[in-house]
Amino acid sequence: MEIKILHMFGDVMNLYGEYANMEVMKRYLTDLGYDVCVDTLSLYERKDISGYDFYYMGSGTEKNQKRVLPELKHYEPAVKAACESGKTMLFTGNSFELLGSKITAADGMQYEGLNLEDFVTIEGKRRIVGDAIAQLGEQRFVGFINKCGKTSGIKNSLFEMRMGFGNDKEKGTEGLRIRNCFGTHLTGPIMVKNPNFLAMIAGLVIGEELPAPTYEAMKRSYETTLKALEARLSEQK
Repeated sequence: MEIKILHMFGDVMNLYGEYANMEVMKRYLTDLGYDVCVDTLSLYERKDISGYDFYYMGSGTEKNQKRVLPELKHYEPAVKAACESGKTMLFTGNSFELLGSKITAADGMQYEGLNLEDFVTIEGKRRIVGDAIAQLGEQRFVGFINKCGKTSGIKNSLFEMRMGFGNDKEKGTEGLRIRNCFGTHLTGPIMVKNPNFLAMIAGLVIGEELPAPTYEAMKRSYETTLKALEARLSEQK
């Protein structure tokens, strides 16, 4: 079985080593016996982006986020069709803000998003930075938040924050889920730092529940980070 993955605008939306999300996804699925093809969509490139099993875009600077937006708007029908058909999609960092209806930059300029859901992001002049623990069901995930905007109006969030800033407030809800389309400001990269999150996303891609990867370094790193952050959280109470 071949799995087709599209890494969107990785040439400009690649802060914090976000390309590693694609590397670990490919390795994990390959180790499970799947043939994995990772294609790229570069800035200003024109191609047919239908027919992929998984779509991914990472985080970028605020400047590059605005550079990418008109290019992403060109692919708006295809992105919406993929989301509506239940394709698995992941947008990390500020790329997920592009899925909303509007971004207001720190200088007051307004940018129209894809409007997959009617939410807005308003950028401030001060960055929101810090370690994070995010909860989904019984699972806890770790990562890092580094953003300058607050996002409001999301109907279906992805995480409950146990540590760190959510969409618009400390320890609030964070991220976005529309069918199998996910957005989160959690970076790290998120699928490298969280083996269970990797398994969850990969399972949606292939249509069956998967075991967490058994990469010892990944597991040890996750457990060590979570333990340290939970200790800090306990000290704050």
